[in-house]
Amino acid sequence: MAEILVIAPHPDDAELHAGGLIARHRQAGRSVVIADATAGELGSRGDAAQRLREAAEAARLLGVERECLGLPDGGLSVADREQRAVIVAAIRRHRPRVVIALAEQARHPDHSALAGLVRQAIKAAALHRLPAPGDHPAWDGARLIWVEAELPLQPSALVPLDTACWASKMAAIRCYASQLAGGSGPPTSISRPEFLEWIEARGRVWGQMAGAPYAEAIVGAEPLLIGDLVGS
Repeated sequence: MAEILVIAPHPDDAELHAGGLIARHRQAGRSVVIADATAGELGSRGDAAQRLREAAEAARLLGVERECLGLPDGGLSVADREQRAVIVAAIRRHRPRVVIALAEQARHPDHSALAGLVRQAIKAAALHRLPAPGDHPAWDGARLIWVEAELPLQPSALVPLDTACWASKMAAIRCYASQLAGGSGPPTSISRPEFLEWIEARGRVWGQMAGAPYAEAIVGAEPLLIGDLVGS
């Protein structure tokens, strides 16, 4: 059982967009699991095996458990019931209090598709007669929170982060050397030298608004409750 389940489209998405939030929950002693929907096998740089090693190292640094759900990179579809069933199974298996996923406001088709799948799976996981792999019992105790993806978000709340949490986030991101500047392969938005500067700047802007060194932006798929997040 995990208190927090982060469902991300590809290895590195959890760290890029919710790494500080994850670090803050771990700092508070809460259990966190990252479930990567895909292995990122269609990525322009690196291969699935390399990204798996990078993801494992990032998880080690953050102090979290991690698994890959084995869904097809580039093929996520909000209309695919089998894909939804895999996510339902993950929710039932881990029985989280909070599920964190990338917001639907995203440019990457896998990001927006997974957001829709997770939105459906939160309710579907509570349906006792709905089958899913593993035959775990239904679970209706999870609340869904979106974290800002690659497009700007109008947040419901900001999660303040101290410098230690931010340093943990950036260290985990840097595990993905195959994807960042200095790696080999065709140029991508992530491999540009200024990409990490943008991540840093976004965190500082939200932090200034939150009265903290850094912050990450979230939206409640349902109204946020006191206690949904550390420090809320």
